[in-house]
Parts: sequence; structure tokens; C-alpha cells
Amino acid sequence: MNVAPTPDIGKLVRSKRKALDLTLEQLAERSGVSRSMLSAIERGTANPTFSIVWALSQALGLDLATLEGAARQDEPIEHQHHYSTPLRRSADGKCELFMLSPVRTVLPVEWHHLVMQLGGCLESKAHAAGTFEHLTCLAGSLSVSVGGKTVYAQAGDTLRYRADAPHRIDNVADGETQALLLVAQPDQYRAKSVMM
Repeated sequence: MNVAPTPDIGKLVRSKRKALDLTLEQLAERSGVSRSMLSAIERGTANPTFSIVWALSQALGLDLATLEGAARQDEPIEHQHHYSTPLRRSADGKCELFMLSPVRTVLPVEWHHLVMQLGGCLESKAHAAGTFEHLTCLAGSLSVSVGGKTVYAQAGDTLRYRADAPHRIDNVADGETQALLLVAQPDQYRAKSVMM
């Protein structure tokens, strides 16, 4: 599919890369974007996808909004590669939380892919009043502790709980556990007084 060139983003990337004294090869290694794609972006002959824009913003320390303003977003399907999915790790280093919800859009619901290694624990402080989490165990088994109560879940089970108090998710399996975590912000529940 031939796409019209995007001149501004190429100039921004080249300028920041040179300011950081990076070669195309070094930026490719740092961002996960191929050298040939980087070269095409800098020359203005390629229109990068959102995932590439996100990867470049992270690698170059640029504000995502700056690059997004330069990149065209007229593709009918956005493809975010695994390597450019925003990731947070737990304090113990045994849990990875991949943000699947769109980075550039503020929504009342966030969704994440949670991967927990053996013995992994994800502890969270209280979120904003009225926040709920919906945790579906995809593989393995886990427990959720909140308000002095602990409930266990196996693959296929879903736990729903208030997240406006300190809460904790533990991997209680003999190996890796994976789950889908939805965080529903307070705005989701203002119109209704019940959770489900």
C-alpha cells in the first residue's frame, strides 16, 4: 500500500537522533524499528504506524504528542507490535503488565495483559474512589487480596473487586500465570449505583 510521505516526522526524528549522537543502527537497536524503515522515515518516504511512532518517542525521549502531530493516522487498522506495547514491571520483577488500551486515547476503562512468573506479586495502592478492577485468569491460578479478604481463581475465572483500597494479586500456580486486567475508572459507575 503506497502512502503519501510525511515530511515533518522525518525531520523531527533525524534532528533528535543527531542531537543524541546516534547512528541509524544505534536508533534501530534502541527502538526496535529497522534501519531501512528509519531511513525511509527520515527521508520522508514512509508513513509510520502508531506503534512505530510510539517506539521512536520512547527511544528518542520525545513527547508522543509531538510525533503524533507529525504522523498521519489515516490507516484503517492500527497494528501495535508486542515489542512496542507499553510495559510496567512489579517491584519484585516477576510480573509484567502490558497496556493494551490505546495510549493516545483517554478512556474510562484500561485493559492490560498480566504475566506473572512463579511467586510473582503485584501490589497496588488505592486507586481513585469508585475504581473497580475485573481480573480474568487466562492460564495458571492467582489470588486477589483486598479489604482483609483473599479469593482464589483458576483459568477461566473472573474476579471483580473495588480497587480504591490497597489490593494485591498473587500468582499461586506452580508456574507462569496470565490474566486480563480491566481497570474501570470512577466515571464508569457514576450513572449507576451498582457494580454489575
